[in-house]
Amino acid sequence: MDFAQHVKSSVDIVAVIGESVRLRKQGPERWIGLCPFHSEKTPSFSVHQGMQFYKCFGCGKGGDVFNFLMELSGLSFFEALKTLAEQQGIPLPERTASDLSDAESRRREMFVRMHEIAQALFEKQFASPAGSIVRDYLAGRGVSHEMIKEFGLGFAAGGNQLRQQFTKEGISEEYYEGSGLIAKSRERSGFYDRFRDRLTFPIRNETGRIVAFGGRAVLQGQQPKYLNSPETQIYHKSSVLYNLNKARPAMRKENCAVLVEGYMDVIGTYMADCMAVVATCGTALTPPQVRILRRHVGSVVVNFDPDLAGQSAAHRSIDLLLQESLDVRVLSLPEGFDPAEFIRQKGGEEYRILLEKAPSYHVWLAERARAQFDLRTSEGRLMALELLMPAINLAPDKIRRVAQADEAAACLGIDPGLVLEQFRRAAIDRKPVKFPVSLLEGLSQSEKLLIRTLLASEEARQEMLTVSTELVLSESLTSASIFEAIAATSTDDVFQFSGVEGRLEEKDRDRLSLIMFERTGGEISLEDARKALGALRRSSWEKRYRAVRKKIEEAEKSSNREEALRLLKVKVELERERKELSHISTVSSP
Repeated sequence: MDFAQHVKSSVDIVAVIGESVRLRKQGPERWIGLCPFHSEKTPSFSVHQGMQFYKCFGCGKGGDVFNFLMELSGLSFFEALKTLAEQQGIPLPERTASDLSDAESRRREMFVRMHEIAQALFEKQFASPAGSIVRDYLAGRGVSHEMIKEFGLGFAAGGNQLRQQFTKEGISEEYYEGSGLIAKSRERSGFYDRFRDRLTFPIRNETGRIVAFGGRAVLQGQQPKYLNSPETQIYHKSSVLYNLNKARPAMRKENCAVLVEGYMDVIGTYMADCMAVVATCGTALTPPQVRILRRHVGSVVVNFDPDLAGQSAAHRSIDLLLQESLDVRVLSLPEGFDPAEFIRQKGGEEYRILLEKAPSYHVWLAERARAQFDLRTSEGRLMALELLMPAINLAPDKIRRVAQADEAAACLGIDPGLVLEQFRRAAIDRKPVKFPVSLLEGLSQSEKLLIRTLLASEEARQEMLTVSTELVLSESLTSASIFEAIAATSTDDVFQFSGVEGRLEEKDRDRLSLIMFERTGGEISLEDARKALGALRRSSWEKRYRAVRKKIEEAEKSSNREEALRLLKVKVELERERKELSHISTVSSP
């Protein structure tokens, strides 16, 4: 067994995918959830625990645990292998690393290493005399020593000390700019540290690796106030949520996330014992970030800053969140507080109380409309409706949309009939995902049962694979390519479902996935498979017997005595074969 197979056999694909997708069990070995690779309202993403593979019948993506990590995080095969090995505590052989890693993988690994070096330096500088400026700032914001350690806060001092540290570590200048940590001077030759005289916030990806930094100005008049890492090979800011790696367990437990704007808001909310909190990384909320949230939770509380920019950003975020069928509530803190400042002055308990009472998005929008428009005029009422209706129409089901439209009417003091009329004009009923069941047309239950058994059982393959493959090939059945692929894979050192998939064309791969995920009556026994094979043999016999009888009639009509006698002998042989098959009971009519 090679190293990749060793790692793969050490993990459960349901557990790995379950870290990133909310799965629910649907059958003995099938788990389903919303696809992490495309936007959908009805689950079309399935994971097969027995065969250790996944398939989305919406976008078509599928594969094994390595394929999942590669697709989800944009990793190379080597990086996915290394990630899984590290998670399982399996040391990576030196030869495997050199054999499998390509130039791009090695470059990304170098960028990760550079961020680890930077973090160590920033923590050291934080504790130095020069770091007193950020320590004093954090003390003034009420950030405890424990939180400083928990979030790895640091200090990037001036003087290009990071660049000097890279030189000591023997890191080539060819990696400087690509890392996002070092910039090239436009005015003169050479490089300089991107983060200087700033409080630093390490930004980690979903697996916990540092991939970027946020830096807050600490000097008087220093601009910009916040400086963030640029896009790099390991950091795509539109696809990263700050603190997700730590918030994920609480998010999944509570099925809810608190979405705030800034790093300090996350830390302040965390100090209030609200662990399920994340923030965008210096950008407006993006569709990829919303899809990340949807993988982990069904509900989001938006708690942006109370200024005009924050409230406008909250409004924009509502639409994005609703488009992914998330339940959305909005918390607006009183007296103009942002989350961190409110918690510092009012306390975590008061914040948690308000969080629990946060209204649904449509109530928040209605209150916003009341403040913006004169509802005593027909024009004001129309503008208020125009503000509310697009978001209400994004609610995931018709009953909820009607209820919310009714509540909005009461909140605005508008005739419910007017609101419901607007709603009826705009409402669009969602349609469930339709699976490509046409790919299963022409396949008998016996074929499907045999395929499932041959894939699952070594004993079944030894006993029935050769005869069943010959049979489906002779009959030119729709499943012939799948049986051929199973037969070819059975000669490999290790029989794997991925080996069967890899030998099929796309249409047959989709057909195989449908067979595996089709609901069945439970576990299939070897005896069931024998009966299925018997059913296929009886079906084959009946076709051949009917064909011979027809040919005999034609030979007799044309007075071809010699051909008629030959066919009669074939008919006798078939009748003898029928006696051998008579003891085999069928599973179902093929």
